[in-house]
Amino acid sequence: MTESTRSTVEEFFRRIGTGEGERALELLAEPLDWFTPGDTALIPWMGRRSTRGEVADFFEQAGENLTPQEFSIERVLADGDAAVALGSFRYLVNATGKAFASEFAVELRVADGLITRYHMHEDSHAISLAFL
Repeated sequence: MTESTRSTVEEFFRRIGTGEGERALELLAEPLDWFTPGDTALIPWMGRRSTRGEVADFFEQAGENLTPQEFSIERVLADGDAAVALGSFRYLVNATGKAFASEFAVELRVADGLITRYHMHEDSHAISLAFL
């Protein structure tokens, strides 16, 4: 089970990293527990999602408002159905011209080859400041 979990998580991030967003969505269960922390009044795509369509909207809005400068997954740790992806990113906010960067940990759960939980842990304060 551990290797299946690791493989699913690695494939999800590989698809995101190579611009295969639609194919990445195929690895999400429905319903799912998706959470990215942040000020939803300032950054409306942050918060909770529970369907592939809502996650697709998350990626669409982020893509319209942010220019990626760096994104890397340094390590995926897996144990049974649980995994943690550790990495870092740097993005430019298109509207303000300000950049933000953060290390992150994503807590994931996988069942039957699909991601059932995705909880991002990042520096949401630094992200919010880049939008002001």
